[in-house]
Amino acid sequence: MTGQKSTYSGLKPNPQTLSRDIVAGLVAAIAAIPDGMASAVLAGVNPVAGLYNLMVGTPIASLFTSSVYMAVINTSAMALVVRTAVGDISDPDQQISALVVLTLLVGLFQLALGLLKLGFLTRFISNAVMTGFLTGIAIIIILGQLGDFTGYATEGANKVTQTINLVLHLDQVDPNTLMIGLITLVIIVVLDRGRLSPVAMLIGLIVATVLVQALGWTSVVLVGDNYDIPSSLPTPAIPNPSWIPDMIIPAFAIGLIGLIQGAGVSQGYANPDGKSPDASGDFRGQGIANIVAGLFRGLPLGGSLSGTALVVNAGAKSRWANILTGVFVAGGVLLFAGLIARLPMTSLAAILIYAGYQTIKPKRIRAVWLTNNLSRTVMVITFVFTLFLPLQEAIFLGVALQIMVLVFLSAESMTIKELVRLEDGDYEETPAPAVLPSHRVTMLVPRGSLFFAGASDFEEEAPVADNTRCAVVVLSLRGHTELGSTALNVLQTYARTLQEGNGRLILADVQDNVRRQLERTDAMDTFGAENVLPADSRIMGSIDSALAAGQAALAALEEQDSGVT
Repeated sequence: MTGQKSTYSGLKPNPQTLSRDIVAGLVAAIAAIPDGMASAVLAGVNPVAGLYNLMVGTPIASLFTSSVYMAVINTSAMALVVRTAVGDISDPDQQISALVVLTLLVGLFQLALGLLKLGFLTRFISNAVMTGFLTGIAIIIILGQLGDFTGYATEGANKVTQTINLVLHLDQVDPNTLMIGLITLVIIVVLDRGRLSPVAMLIGLIVATVLVQALGWTSVVLVGDNYDIPSSLPTPAIPNPSWIPDMIIPAFAIGLIGLIQGAGVSQGYANPDGKSPDASGDFRGQGIANIVAGLFRGLPLGGSLSGTALVVNAGAKSRWANILTGVFVAGGVLLFAGLIARLPMTSLAAILIYAGYQTIKPKRIRAVWLTNNLSRTVMVITFVFTLFLPLQEAIFLGVALQIMVLVFLSAESMTIKELVRLEDGDYEETPAPAVLPSHRVTMLVPRGSLFFAGASDFEEEAPVADNTRCAVVVLSLRGHTELGSTALNVLQTYARTLQEGNGRLILADVQDNVRRQLERTDAMDTFGAENVLPADSRIMGSIDSALAAGQAALAALEEQDSGVT
């Protein structure tokens, strides 16, 4: 994979590969239908909302994303936030009205970021934050399905307390519901390990439905008991602007989740031309897809890593695989709407429990845990936020935590090292002296940030120069592309201290941008233009040149000092 961004379209059907795309689209649709309904149940809305978006949103996304193979479908993380926004609206018509506005706003937010080419922003969400968030999401998904899975209506302020409530009332669990849920789960787990993996969920649903009907277990709640399942294609809806104020915050959170998850697809799957997809282009594609899905009463969609892996492994060769996924989902709804109403709710819960289990990545958690204390703390805090707070609040707090981490790292304590030239011409890095020696050239290298607290640390860590005479300090700024105002003040103060003892501060390896800063702020007057050495691409050559400049300056200063004396 190269670093160049792909412009590959791949929209024109290729007769030689179209059959592979048809098979991949069919396999993806078979897997997406039960997953889509389960996601809608997770979101607290009619299961067909998780199919309507697949019919229209997935094909539309395939036309516009930069990623050729990206499967833009339902994701559990996005569905959970949808539940916090519309799940408690009891009137079905009002709930659909709110969902339409919510999905539209998600699309507009994603489209705006794509048009502004802000795809790079996803790189600022750390692995620790995402690991904590996704792990918390996985636990919530699992705990949130235990009610439907057992047939007991759990009570509590959050999923943890609801689970405790279930444990305290195990005698009220419906054994028939639990049995059907366990059978579904076992079938999925077993088949998912073999060649039938793409249809494991569908087979589990069919077997469970047949068992419930054959055994006459009326205590098992069916999808049709809770929702009206239409047997027609979705029709356009007119958005109700009155829902906009209530939906803005959750829409922002959902859109952010979708973009972050989609970025994983962009990074993991190159286009057929071997180049990386453009993240901003994927933002635009997901945004347009959600705008269309919203107009047709669908759930918000997002780039799915597992869905993309499925369609690629099924043999997809072009965008047509995901386009045909939507076509096959529409055909499935038209043909099997009656069957959808007979699906056991506990079976959909089993699908979500397994999806939550798959979302937990022990190796990823362990890697973050063993990295350092900061990464470990960030992951744990984000996990706790996600587990106990409303998800949109957890998302924003996670982002705020990440910003705090970035600020902390930018102000992280810095150290100063001295470069000492050895007899063989090489250089050794040693701790900087506490007191600056007189009549000598001292080469210093700051390790760490020169912003905020880091700049103040320089003042504390630099060798004391108050009683030094005829000392030259060569300070290497290699790697520093910009200096903050604090750093400029600190360096000027140090330069003046040296000058009071007939010494000099030489700034070496100065980037053009830093030099312009010095000139704009009049700091150049303090240092002297002759003491600001430009950056050199030759590392050793740059060090040698800086040392030579320091030695020449020292000779001039000592001659001047002896004349004064």
